[in-house]
Amino acid sequence: MLVNIASFPERLMKRFEHLLLVSLGILALSPSAPAQSGRVKDAPTTVTTGENKPSEEKTDLNDSRTAAQLFEVADTYTQKKFAEFEKRKMPYDQRLEEKIKQEQRDLAGRNATILAARNIAGQDVYYLGLLYNLAKNFDAALETMRRFLAENQSATGEPAQNARAIIVIQAAKKGALPEADKRLAEYAQNQPQVADDRYVLENLLVSGYFRSKDYEHALPHAQELWNAARLAVKKKGSSARDSMLNEAATLLSEADLKLQKKADAIAVVQTLREMALRLPSGNLYKLSMRRLLQIDPTIYPFKLSDALSEAAGPPEIRVDDWIDQKPTKLADLHGQVVLLDFWAPWCGPCRVTFPRLQKWHESYKDKGLVILGVTNFFGRAEGKELTRTQELAYLRTFKKTFRLPYGFAVADSEDNDRNYAVGSIPMTFLIDRRGVLRFISTGSSDEESAALGKMIKNLISEAAPVGAPAR
Repeated sequence: MLVNIASFPERLMKRFEHLLLVSLGILALSPSAPAQSGRVKDAPTTVTTGENKPSEEKTDLNDSRTAAQLFEVADTYTQKKFAEFEKRKMPYDQRLEEKIKQEQRDLAGRNATILAARNIAGQDVYYLGLLYNLAKNFDAALETMRRFLAENQSATGEPAQNARAIIVIQAAKKGALPEADKRLAEYAQNQPQVADDRYVLENLLVSGYFRSKDYEHALPHAQELWNAARLAVKKKGSSARDSMLNEAATLLSEADLKLQKKADAIAVVQTLREMALRLPSGNLYKLSMRRLLQIDPTIYPFKLSDALSEAAGPPEIRVDDWIDQKPTKLADLHGQVVLLDFWAPWCGPCRVTFPRLQKWHESYKDKGLVILGVTNFFGRAEGKELTRTQELAYLRTFKKTFRLPYGFAVADSEDNDRNYAVGSIPMTFLIDRRGVLRFISTGSSDEESAALGKMIKNLISEAAPVGAPAR
């Protein structure tokens, strides 16, 4: 299996395998660890991990296990330990996690000593490099992988790619950019590859060349970083996806700016904004707008996206209770302009937008505009705990108090927030008559409001698609 090097000191990405995670010193205790860590951080740590702990063992230079076996036992050490803890339903404990990780490093170091004492060649040198890397002896890992590739110039597949990746990481850390660049070029020309790994390797080169102010060499790597990001994010959660795409676009646009290519920099960020609409992601849209203004504070950032015929519609919203709105689906609203307003009763800026929403509803309700106020059950309001029935009654009263004439869509989960990547509210998604998301408003300012009002008017004026219900 190809080694995943998708983590380094500044970042943690979901791992495909974990052979190179030690390059960064990050390893999750278990899949449930992040969710549990806040609840059990004070859990007791006096847990026995078993007899003959690796850190207490002596190195047996007469050990007869093969190089592959020596690596395998060290590589799977944490996995087996954590599986044991999961089976025993032990709570997550950060100190225990660090203890197990240290035991793995110690074990890898001892096994590397055993292997290094032999007269090795070929694949055994490769496994020695992996053991050094797992033990966080990075200088030795670098030298050993250099030796492996030098002695095995016809090496192909995973061993060669993993060796190149380790060299790129460690050479880049040392500032040996020509060597890192050369090995990355070899990595790019061979298979197998993992998009996450390519992203990290390109990022290291971009960062290195930025530090040396060599923007000519940084630019092609920034372009490859951007390409890798778009491939790597396909199976990621919205938060990791948006962070990766934004970082790649920011670095590429910055490289363009350093080389006096402002138009190219703006084009990259505009592409990012279009991606945010297609995903959809309100958070990424907001980040792209912010970056656009960083590049050119005088630019008008609000733009109605073109109505691409091949664009997929936004995800259906999950609704557990409707208030003053007949149950419906977005698919049923084709032929109308739909405004999804993500809000919450406790949100002050959301209340600022109410008069504008009222005005737009009255102005365009007979011309095809449908406004849906999308919110969640929070279990409390006005400082009081509420049952679901009580919260529904509260929302109905709230709606009347603020004279909101459009319907509410209420969900008992955060599915809508996740599906639309809503990181802040108010946030508004404007969908045209063909069911295509064309604009996102990410705040309550007068400028945002004026832009949203203009976009609504533009979409209302567009002709309904053939076969859509008449309005």
